[in-house]
Amino acid sequence: MWHSVQIEVDGSLVGAAVRQQNGVRFIATDVRVAELDQTLWPATADARQAAEQMVRTGHVRNFNPQSIED
Repeated sequence: MWHSVQIEVDGSLVGAAVRQQNGVRFIATDVRVAELDQTLWPATADARQAAEQMVRTGHVRNFNPQSIED
């Protein structure tokens, strides 16, 4: 069973972080963070920070996550 955490920015749901063996996969539910969809992050906090930056500024500083495939 997978464990997931909702990611909200300013009260709006923008995605979910799904725990994987090698980190967390970000699943975007908001077009503002679509570029982050299916990216792999070391921890939920990293995915949340990236989503917050993307929503607020339109980009993520030092953005170089690993894309993963199902």
